[in-house]
Amino acid sequence: MTKIIGLTGGIATGKSVISNYLKQKNIPIIDADQITHQVEKRGQSGFDAIVSHFGGQILDETGEIDRQRLARIVFSDSKSLKQLVRIIDPHIRSAIFQQVSMHLQAQLVVIDAPTLFENGYIHLVDEVVVVYCDSVTQLHRLMKRNRLSISEANARIKNQWPLQIKCNLANTIMYNSGTIKETLIQVDQWLANEID
Repeated sequence: MTKIIGLTGGIATGKSVISNYLKQKNIPIIDADQITHQVEKRGQSGFDAIVSHFGGQILDETGEIDRQRLARIVFSDSKSLKQLVRIIDPHIRSAIFQQVSMHLQAQLVVIDAPTLFENGYIHLVDEVVVVYCDSVTQLHRLMKRNRLSISEANARIKNQWPLQIKCNLANTIMYNSGTIKETLIQVDQWLANEID
């Protein structure tokens, strides 16, 4: 029987390192961020719903959603963020179900979702793995990766549940403040217990 693993953590804690490593091991990965990007593309129902609510101001010159513009709006106003989640969530959830159903022959399927807890995807999984790193490392990674100021990075971090709460709810915690090699050793140890 397929076991569905929820892989989560905070923004910029290093989930993608683990997700990419599992993909190399031929474990199906359902990436909630990728799905979000897909359902927000022009021509998709998610796109229409978002533009209908937020207006043309969020579109770029090609007519696609400008993710940076939209992010500036929703991360500076918690009401707008909640509204965006409410609008897009049914589209994301439907796509996740569809992708899970394509991998029911696999022993493990991983749903990689930074907001697994926040958006209620916890009910879709059998176990939760949380990727943790210390707050200073997280902040620096996010600022560098997304070219954000310290206040913009902090605003994004604060819109997610605190990492400690996620760790308290996890079946497994992977510490990712050190080297990639140290992190992947933890992944291998975890996999050895998960796969017969």
